[in-house]
Amino acid sequence: MALAAVTMLAGCGAAPEEEGAEFDVEVAKSSLSFTGWVVYDAGTRCTVGGSTMHCCPTGYAMIGAHLSKDVFKCAQLSSTSGSRFLDAGGRRNAMHACPYGSVMVGLHVSNDYLACQYPGTSVVSEYVDGSPGTNDSYPMHVCGTGGYAMSGIHVSNNLFTCAR
Repeated sequence: MALAAVTMLAGCGAAPEEEGAEFDVEVAKSSLSFTGWVVYDAGTRCTVGGSTMHCCPTGYAMIGAHLSKDVFKCAQLSSTSGSRFLDAGGRRNAMHACPYGSVMVGLHVSNDYLACQYPGTSVVSEYVDGSPGTNDSYPMHVCGTGGYAMSGIHVSNNLFTCAR
């Protein structure tokens, strides 16, 4: 059952467009300790390591992306550890990925930059999603059920590394 709420979320400079938030029970059950609140974000920008990019609102992690529309699906983390940081080239699972244990909170496609952050709880597993990818009702490519967040992306092959 999904509950809808209108919230004003403080991002890194701009509020997300269509601020409707939705509660997702399965996301809340993740080992990453999500609150269960999920938003589709098309407008939040942040500056990480001197680079401005599209990011989820503060305290949220990417769980999906529709790159041609520049919309992210973001889930609120129960807590985070440390600040957001820039990753300009880490590799894992044959794609650009945040350091193991951290999750994606933003992306600059043309510069191949990731904004990463460590969640307040430990990442315990990862898998690669794609070919074909898991899709939600938006539709957009998302990490699978069970409360996974994106931790890497191969843009041209539409592959995600998903962590929880």
